[in-house]
Amino acid sequence: MSLYSAFYASLSGLSSNANALGVIGNNLANLNTVGFKSSTASFQDLFNTALGGSGTQGNGDPMQIGLGSSLGAVSQDFSQGSPQASGTVTAMALQGSGFFTLQSKTGAAEYSRAGNFSVDKNGYLVDPSGNSVMGWNAVAGKVNTNGTVVPIFLNPGATSAPAATTTVSNTTNLDAAATTGTTFTTPIAIFDSLGASHNLQITYTKTAVTGQWSAAATTDGGSVVTGYPATLQFDTSGNLTSPATNPTLSFTAWPSGATNPNMTVNIWSSAATPVSALTSYSQASSTTATTQDGFAAGSVASLAVDQTGTLIGTFTNGQTLPLAQIAVTAFANPNGLSKQGDNTYTMTLASGGPNVGAAATGGRGSVLGSNLESSNVDVATEFTKLIINQNGYQANSRVITTANTLLQTVLQLVQ
Repeated sequence: MSLYSAFYASLSGLSSNANALGVIGNNLANLNTVGFKSSTASFQDLFNTALGGSGTQGNGDPMQIGLGSSLGAVSQDFSQGSPQASGTVTAMALQGSGFFTLQSKTGAAEYSRAGNFSVDKNGYLVDPSGNSVMGWNAVAGKVNTNGTVVPIFLNPGATSAPAATTTVSNTTNLDAAATTGTTFTTPIAIFDSLGASHNLQITYTKTAVTGQWSAAATTDGGSVVTGYPATLQFDTSGNLTSPATNPTLSFTAWPSGATNPNMTVNIWSSAATPVSALTSYSQASSTTATTQDGFAAGSVASLAVDQTGTLIGTFTNGQTLPLAQIAVTAFANPNGLSKQGDNTYTMTLASGGPNVGAAATGGRGSVLGSNLESSNVDVATEFTKLIINQNGYQANSRVITTANTLLQTVLQLVQ
């Protein structure tokens, strides 16, 4: 071995530490990059050379001097970054393992932890680079996650189909002290199968019989509704005794094109011990609540994302329906993924194949809507590494300076 080996060993040390400083610099440069995962540089020693004729000591142990170091690995830390609230409805953060599934403009599969998504002019969910977010679009208000993943399309003109009213109820007290012929009317808004609203009016009339009222129903200003019981009988405690079952209404007139439904009036609850919604106490007749299960057609009013990555639309008719669901991809070895820039990765042989599925299933992380995952770079850790690698670089440069001084001394021997 010669002094020249000290030059080359220290030169390799300079190179290794310089590369490590580059990794640290990249981490700090991406301190505020959405979904960024920090990396750590690891060194390994170079092959060793044997000293002496046999390369062993007297006890048989090898006599070796190393020839420096090299960058052995740059591994990523895929630990969870902190979620940060975002004002964007379509922003998403993955909590746990997995990657958002993207499709580039060329059709290539890409993956990302950055969920800063938005809707483009054509209604597709995309990332800032224009890559399509992949998943499953809802059909008739249902998402099939067993199907092939496709670009997610959020139709701004999506509608919620109307539903005809099938049940109505009203919590009403009829004044027990009312005189014969007294009437009280309860209006209830109902819907036909086309989503048109109609006014159902239930009119109660006090009869001459103690504790008895008659009931009749009309709709839209006079159309007779059949099927409502003619009389309601209350006991001396004001509780309904007859009829004992919920009546069904039949409509004799309905708009053209709409079906003629049968409608149940829930005057009795479905509890084990039924309780009536109608009473007759000695206080003013009043209706405190009315309910019905129909609704008109509606358009999208707002959007939200749940933990399964389902984009749920709230419609103007009060209904909520899934519009689409994002796909999350897991890999056996995330460190084997190849960084492509723009917060994206591509698979390699080392990463293993993609395991695509719904969020919060199969070990994949859940989705936090209206949030973004922040970078997991720790400034204190990076600065500590910076000091260590700076010292390593300086130490190796000092060895080179020392070896050069010794060589100069040797050269001066011939003078």
